[in-house]
Amino acid sequence: MNPRPNNPKINHRPDGFTLVEMLTVVIVMAIAAALAIPMFSSTAITKLQGAASMLAADLSFAQVESLAHSEDPRVVVFDNPNDTYHLAAASDTTTPITHPLTKQPYLIDYDPAAAGSLTGVTISAYDLNGDDQLAFGTYGQLDQPTPATITLQCDTLTVTITTDPNTGESTIGAIN
Repeated sequence: MNPRPNNPKINHRPDGFTLVEMLTVVIVMAIAAALAIPMFSSTAITKLQGAASMLAADLSFAQVESLAHSEDPRVVVFDNPNDTYHLAAASDTTTPITHPLTKQPYLIDYDPAAAGSLTGVTISAYDLNGDDQLAFGTYGQLDQPTPATITLQCDTLTVTITTDPNTGESTIGAIN
């Protein structure tokens, strides 16, 4: 008795993968890698874009708050060594105002423990007419005659936010 019947309709395939199956897997892996690698390499760019947008929004908020509180305009106080800044009333620049959404002090901290997705971003330089505060007047103008600049850095990349002295409008420069 033969243990294997001779049936031509049964196709016996050897164990393993065909060349087509292997090439399909390699192509799928190459496509996935091609999509994933740029996402990892642009992390510093993404962090800088996020940090710059947040800073520009905070500067605009300080300007609007200054218009709303003309009796006590708002200032943005930078602490370069600690990579922080906060919004405060001009009458007490050491105490942050309350953030309207979080109900916490309006303090932005780029410290790795506090910054979350912005870890690695630092305040590398600023030019605020000789001090560490950017103040807005009762009409939204800056308290200085020249544009204010704040430069943020992540890894070797930098971006500069410039605030116009007359209009108080902030613009985000190119990432270098």
